Amino acid sequence: MPGPWTKCFFAGDCEGQPPPGTMKLMSLNCRGLGQPGAVQEVRSFVQLHRPTLVFLSETRLFGDSVDVLKRRLGLPNGLGVGSFGRGGGLALLWTNEVCVKLNSYDKLHIDEVILDQNTGVEQWRFTGFYGESRREQRHRSWELLHFLSQQSSTPWICPGDFNEILEAQEQFGGVTRPESQMEGFRNAVNACGFSDLGFIGLPYTWDNRQQGADNIKVRLDRAFATESFSDLFRETKVWNV
Repeated sequence: MPGPWTKCFFAGDCEGQPPPGTMKLMSLNCRGLGQPGAVQEVRSFVQLHRPTLVFLSETRLFGDSVDVLKRRLGLPNGLGVGSFGRGGGLALLWTNEVCVKLNSYDKLHIDEVILDQNTGVEQWRFTGFYGESRREQRHRSWELLHFLSQQSSTPWICPGDFNEILEAQEQFGGVTRPESQMEGFRNAVNACGFSDLGFIGLPYTWDNRQQGADNIKVRLDRAFATESFSDLFRETKVWNV
């Protein structure tokens, strides 16, 4: 599978389409899947883009709801992490095109390795990540990234909603974030050996939908990868869809 395949990743709320014939990974903050209309919207994304692997954050579903989600989205395999309180909840779903070995999961991440279907050899690693939403707890996200970076040297891609920015210019409007708040994120990214894969589409993936001077837009969703992953898949691109 590696080699001629192009790896594509999707995040956010913007336009853009990858070329046909690519292998696609999708990451989406659902902001709740308790209503049939929300599930149908995600199903429409899946039917349109036909991803091989889908990471969903903020599902706000119990862990045992993943079987229902698999049927509704038409994906045969999956794992769910139940919500806590009124927020949270993760799900990772995938097709039969890939052979998956689960490494670890909790309320902030699902980490797995993609195996060669014939030999079982580890090919690359995928970690779907959801950063702590509360600022005073965000250090837990960076501690987790540090921990995950020490678990394997397999080529690694890590997409998700990190709930933080690396640079002040990644936010439009609102109060400027303290440099110390962004520094923790930057340190974790450096410790993991990550490079930001960039994006095609609009720069902001979250919008408070207020008007005029009250409008705030932030780039919270992104994809990181290690150098070994980018060497393995040299045509990797990120679309904000």
